[in-house]
Amino acid sequence: MKKITRQEFIKSSLILGVSLPFISSFLVSCEDEQGVVLPKFETNFSGKVIVIGAGASGLCAGYLLQRHNIDFEIIEASSTFGGRVKRATGFADFPIDLGAEWIHASPSILADIVDDPTKNSNIEFITYNPQEISAWNNGKLREHNYASNFYSEYKFKNTTWFGFFERYIVSEFVDKITYNQPIVEIDYSANKVLVRSIDNTVYEADKVLVTVPIKILQGRTINFIPEMPVIKQDAINSISMGDGIKVFIEFKKRFYPDILAIGRLIETLSSSDKVFYDVAFRKDSNKNIFGLFAVQEKASPYTDLNSDQEIVDKILVELDEIYDGKASANYIKHLVQNWSKEPYIKGSYSANGDGLTIDTIKQPLNNRVYFAGEALANNGSATVHGACEDGFQAIKLILTSNT
Repeated sequence: MKKITRQEFIKSSLILGVSLPFISSFLVSCEDEQGVVLPKFETNFSGKVIVIGAGASGLCAGYLLQRHNIDFEIIEASSTFGGRVKRATGFADFPIDLGAEWIHASPSILADIVDDPTKNSNIEFITYNPQEISAWNNGKLREHNYASNFYSEYKFKNTTWFGFFERYIVSEFVDKITYNQPIVEIDYSANKVLVRSIDNTVYEADKVLVTVPIKILQGRTINFIPEMPVIKQDAINSISMGDGIKVFIEFKKRFYPDILAIGRLIETLSSSDKVFYDVAFRKDSNKNIFGLFAVQEKASPYTDLNSDQEIVDKILVELDEIYDGKASANYIKHLVQNWSKEPYIKGSYSANGDGLTIDTIKQPLNNRVYFAGEALANNGSATVHGACEDGFQAIKLILTSNT
């Protein structure tokens, strides 16, 4: 049987009035075999570029700058690279993606990003087509395993998105990232752009690429001199980026399915997402790890709590109701990644940005300050490969601009 894309499956099922047992945004919108193109172009640019933010978009921007032998520096607010690409080791017998986890395209998109046939890869992938699918709705647990016949995607088996960037991207310019430097001001009023960090360190460049999450721009923690045009700030504020959390719990026994959806699909499509899933699915693992993925309004009851323990206690109560106390009885340990509490991220991923809004935000300031990121990707928004593509395209624009 030919498997269709998740978008096609959801669309046809809604037309037929079928309530599917998994959620559209559980795995962020999958582009139909959308590729990432590392652009080829000639440039006579001889200045310096500063990239603000070492997330996926900023790292790919640095990768392309390195290829063109451009003088550049990536300035990161936190103590490590990756942004919403983050890894945990030691919790299980396989590395865990604390942020971006799924490959929302063919795995060949990784080769497109690297674009270097000399780099040999032994990355193993999992065909992610959950077989055991249940839905908890109105106090009843129902199986919907038929959905496994229609949906398939990919995940890393022995590594993570973070591991991919670490090995194939960051290794090219590891000494060009400066950490623990939150940027508070960008002055583009003169020929050179002056970038000031929170400790008053000033960096100078000819061009600056801003790749921070849209929430950071909305919070105006970076002061622009001159101020950004009102139309640009309004466009920035119009993009939604809600709460986000991932929680991983190890249990003594596996009492849960591959996917446990909460509520009916039609309801979750119209509001926000919350789903539990078997994190160890096809990982060749001996561990029983059940994960919670929640974004937007469904994440807020967790992200607003004061501690990780409170979050886990709430989840155990919910699972105990569904599985007759088996969660608490089999609990071993937990790991919480509250993205809403990350000071330089403050949420999950973007939504609701249309083409005109995105073009308005990406319009350079005086041909000196540029913008990129997953929220601004024309293709694959809210995905890692979309962020990469946007970083590449921003650097192409910077290096081919005549001014």
